[in-house]
Amino acid sequence: MSELHPLADRYLDLLYDPVPDALRARRDLEDALAAQLTGGNHVCIRGFWRIGKTTLLKGVLARACERSGGAAIFLDLRDPDRPDGLPPSADAVLARLSAKVSDFLKAVGATELTVDPKSPLTVLGELAAPLFVGLDEVLALHHLGAEAMVKLLDLVLTTPKNVKVALVAHRHRDVDALFETALVQRPGMASAFVPLISDDELVTLVNTPAQAEGVVFSNEALGALAEVTGNRPWELVSFCALAAMKLPKGFSGEVGPDAIDALVNLDELAGSDEGRALVDNALRVLVTAMTPPERALCELLAVGGEGEVPEDAIASLEAAGLVSTTDGLALQGALFAGIVQAVASGAIKVSVEGP
Repeated sequence: MSELHPLADRYLDLLYDPVPDALRARRDLEDALAAQLTGGNHVCIRGFWRIGKTTLLKGVLARACERSGGAAIFLDLRDPDRPDGLPPSADAVLARLSAKVSDFLKAVGATELTVDPKSPLTVLGELAAPLFVGLDEVLALHHLGAEAMVKLLDLVLTTPKNVKVALVAHRHRDVDALFETALVQRPGMASAFVPLISDDELVTLVNTPAQAEGVVFSNEALGALAEVTGNRPWELVSFCALAAMKLPKGFSGEVGPDAIDALVNLDELAGSDEGRALVDNALRVLVTAMTPPERALCELLAVGGEGEVPEDAIASLEAAGLVSTTDGLALQGALFAGIVQAVASGAIKVSVEGP
């Protein structure tokens, strides 16, 4: 039996399980991208790790189905049979996609149709309904090499008229240029970065689970959460879970800002899986995913230094929700800023690795 406050379990469920419809944010963007799919375009969803790309993808597929009366197929391109998740070959990817399509055809009673293992989506053109294919973790294809990756993407994006594809393409320095030419600039492709959530969405995501357990985060605590996380939902729910873990099991009432401020400490975060994940993700984005100019900009802003600021780095990080220009140029989120500062000062030692 759990010794945690039940609110901690609610937030942990949000971290590790699909987000309930009532708590999904970015509904306007879901609708806009679903309209692109139903209007005949493919869709590419972009962003760094843990910004909410997969949740958005699933929401877009659901809305497209609602708008059109169609159906959707979803495939995570990471290979579940390999510890590193990297597919061993393009044929292995096509085999998994073929199996998904075959299962779908059986589910809708189209057992007379046969999937072409070299072009799995082609057979879906035999059906009358609008169909949408969601492909998550396109970054995993980088392991195949640029030529094979581009060829495979071109194959899956060459679809029958009734089939449209929505993909999740990470921001990563090793594949940004490839994704730009193979996906973003492709005719018939609509592309969007995953934005930060609004303040109203933050309040809903925090206090809807809390109020179900007789708890409420004060306005000051909500403000502290916004300042620490930069309105990035995964970081937000992680901090809520950590705060709820500190509550006495029978607690009811108001959570104040001190409960949030006490967590913004590297030693404190190191004491739990969720805290370590927050630090690890920030380091992963900064060290392995950003371009050198982007990282240099982040470190410059974190330490308050002076230097030449490349405009393209500002634009790309603002689109990714890590830099704000609203009240002067600044990093978005105190946790991320603190980790960048620790790296820049040498308090955290890091090495550069691949995707």
